[in-house]
Amino acid sequence: MTQLAPINDFQLNGVEVNTIEPLPSMGPLALQVVHLTGTAPNSTLEPNEPTRLFNYASAMMALDTTGDRLGTLPNLVRYLLEYVKCIVYVTVVEEGTAQAETETNIIGGVDSVTGAITGLETVKACPETPTIIAAPGFSSVPVGQKLALIGRDVRCRPVLDGPNTNDMEAAEFAANFGAEGTGEDKMTIVDPWFMKTYDGAQLLMPASIAMVAAMASVEGWQSPQNRAVLCDETARNVSYKINDKTTQANFLNKHGVATIARTRMGGYSIIGNRTNTGRYISHAGLEDLMARKLEETSQPLMGKNLTEAFMNQVIDRLTNWGQNLVAQGVIPVFRAFLHPDKNNLENYTSGRWYLCVNYGRYSPNEHMVYEMSVDNGLIESWLEEVVNG
Repeated sequence: MTQLAPINDFQLNGVEVNTIEPLPSMGPLALQVVHLTGTAPNSTLEPNEPTRLFNYASAMMALDTTGDRLGTLPNLVRYLLEYVKCIVYVTVVEEGTAQAETETNIIGGVDSVTGAITGLETVKACPETPTIIAAPGFSSVPVGQKLALIGRDVRCRPVLDGPNTNDMEAAEFAANFGAEGTGEDKMTIVDPWFMKTYDGAQLLMPASIAMVAAMASVEGWQSPQNRAVLCDETARNVSYKINDKTTQANFLNKHGVATIARTRMGGYSIIGNRTNTGRYISHAGLEDLMARKLEETSQPLMGKNLTEAFMNQVIDRLTNWGQNLVAQGVIPVFRAFLHPDKNNLENYTSGRWYLCVNYGRYSPNEHMVYEMSVDNGLIESWLEEVVNG
């Protein structure tokens, strides 16, 4: 057969259409996902396994096969799911023979024999990443430290019960937290606990479940302040008056403790916009949600060549995402751009580049100041009208 001699630079005598798709949308910020760690001796759930509960009826079947409501989780989940529709995961741990042993199981860790994760460590194994975590009913420094570390690593907000004794001890308890780099700056501490009647019996409920429910009932970038607490009364009365700086609620808020108190709206409400270190709860939530979205949507981009077109595409995608957040009223302003100095030869040849994501935040309405002034000019104008008709 004769050897062919093709024209090397010839491809096609015709038309070819190549389409170039932009990078996929980054999508909205995550929905609220709650994870609770606790006990349920009559549960059918696998211990130390995060499990999603889809509704109140199936939750009670899974957590309480006898109807005795033993352990912490049955009534906590009942309160939460009656209050708000949200995604709920629970991890059941074994009850110890003493409170200290149970608390050790709550804190959990990594089993030295099997390598299995237990207790609060199972938050990291949730199929849907939690935005709010708590172990209601367990109030101690070790529990708080573990919650904070998990919140730091998973980018979610931890909620911790106060001691439910008195205001000064609640403030002193909050002073144990706040160390740099531990995630404690995102933790919300709430006190006192509250009374709630279920099936004709009045129960003492941990305050953290009221805060978790309040936070889950609003978006992750909004404050839980003024959200109702469904209860008979609080374990101790906390005074609150909207124009009084000397109330117990104001003292607790000033020292990093959110609280539950009666307001002029009627009933009991969450009073407090801040974490234990003074950060706004809503700001911590917004930071978590935005950072998680950036991390999650970056995985498909890894390994791409850092061409000019690719880098511009990523910036365009970020800009579109940020402007959508602005349009939704999540944030007031947003700007994405390449860092002008750090995108240098040294970093580029190492496969490293820097994208700046600058945004503004809305602050919650925490302190309204009305200035009332007598204006004699208004009186003068009024008198002229009276005299002259």
